[in-house]
Amino acid sequence: MLDRSDGVAGLDYRPARLTGRDQERAGTAGRRQRSPAAPWLVALAALSLLVNLLYSRYLFADSYYDLYAGRYILRHGIPHHNVVTVASHGAPWVDQQWLAHVLYYGAWALGGYPALAVFSALLVTSGFAVLGLTMLSRDVPPTRMFVWTAATIVVYLGNIVIRAQSFAYPLFALALWLIVADSRADRLRARTWLVVPVLVIWANTHGSVLVGAALVALYAGYRAVAALLRGARWPALAYLALAAAAAISVLCTPYGTGVIGYYESVNGVTPALGRYVVEWERPSPLYLVSMGFFAVVVATVIAVVVAWRRGTRPDPLLAAIALAMLVLALDAIRNQTWFAFAGCLLAADTLARSNGGREPVLSRAFSRATAAALAAAALAGVALIAVEPASMFQSLVPVRAIGAAAALAAHDPAARVLADEWSSPPMLWLHPAMFGRVAFDARLEQYSVAQLNAYAGFLSARSRTWQRLLRGYGIVAVSRQHHGWLATALTRLAAWRVVYSGHDGLVLERRPARPPG
Repeated sequence: MLDRSDGVAGLDYRPARLTGRDQERAGTAGRRQRSPAAPWLVALAALSLLVNLLYSRYLFADSYYDLYAGRYILRHGIPHHNVVTVASHGAPWVDQQWLAHVLYYGAWALGGYPALAVFSALLVTSGFAVLGLTMLSRDVPPTRMFVWTAATIVVYLGNIVIRAQSFAYPLFALALWLIVADSRADRLRARTWLVVPVLVIWANTHGSVLVGAALVALYAGYRAVAALLRGARWPALAYLALAAAAAISVLCTPYGTGVIGYYESVNGVTPALGRYVVEWERPSPLYLVSMGFFAVVVATVIAVVVAWRRGTRPDPLLAAIALAMLVLALDAIRNQTWFAFAGCLLAADTLARSNGGREPVLSRAFSRATAAALAAAALAGVALIAVEPASMFQSLVPVRAIGAAAALAAHDPAARVLADEWSSPPMLWLHPAMFGRVAFDARLEQYSVAQLNAYAGFLSARSRTWQRLLRGYGIVAVSRQHHGWLATALTRLAAWRVVYSGHDGLVLERRPARPPG
């Protein structure tokens, strides 16, 4: 059979899902004609796991922060005042991500860095799996579900890091699934209330809970207004209660209303972060980490336009969510994945309805072979990462330089260490005795805009005042791999002597002051 209504000639399109009398008439034969969903879900999960494992073989600043913060919490309890760094010593410490830190440290305690990497990869994979299930629940054909969810993974590539944000992806996907499913009901479903515990867990693992809470609250508020307009009082009250619960969930942490100060501090330093932290910058088609995002934006627009020309309008709720996430994504690279989830769901849903549920049917043998091949690759990835030495995970940081700086500090208890962002967090993790003696760490919301600007100036070593931050510190440690220019500039300072110099990094000690006369 040749059907050209989809605009692609030469492919055999058949109904992917039959309902009602049509399904009864089709019987077993009709069910065999559609692509099976299970193999494509397995293929999707395996693909996501494999991609995440490839990137999770390396630890970044946030990864080390998760580990040393989790260790500190399990030994000393929930922190309230900074005892980690010099620049903000004694300042209030609201560890909004405390639960993520504890769970990450627990994974490391059970199986070292490999267990940590697999745990993070599984977290993210579960998010994409939930997105795939959401598409299937909207009658998106399995093969197209796989393609559109894979497109979401492409956008995510620039954010694959072992860090607290990994928890946010499955939680965002669950929240999206629950409200999208609820939108098809006349009144609030009982299971939709599950979004509240989802938000509470999110509130204790990552700050992006504000995105989820706002999404749920706005949806519930819209449904409440719509119910009032049609005179349905009790459904309106139920949705208002859900909106209130979504807003309150953000405060359901050990810090209560004190967590508001954390979000205010992050918002206060955001402009400064955008000047030297890539993920806080606005996306650009010229950035490698944003190319996939812009490609998905274009693909989503094309999908909606094609469906529109066929007479199918996009679902208003999905369109509104995608538009809101697009606004966030255009503000910062770190928000690109939120749009990818919503945009790909919108595109897949709109195209599926415009096609009447038809898809290019692939044989069960091909579907199972694809799933088996990707699953085998993912299992091989798990096996390989299980035998990776610690040196592989730590290969992006100057481990020897960090050790030299820590040893130097041990001989001079009064000395304080100024290190770059590739040295400070791993130093705090690998050498716990350095707590309270390192200038900065990855908790950038702890510092003022002036301190962040001074730190950025020091790291660039190009401003006229870059040396001012050296005052008050007796030891300096930097990574040659990431700050070669700074390392070269430091070796030219007469007041400092090189203690360690290797391919990984540089450590300097302030020369003792000459006696007068």
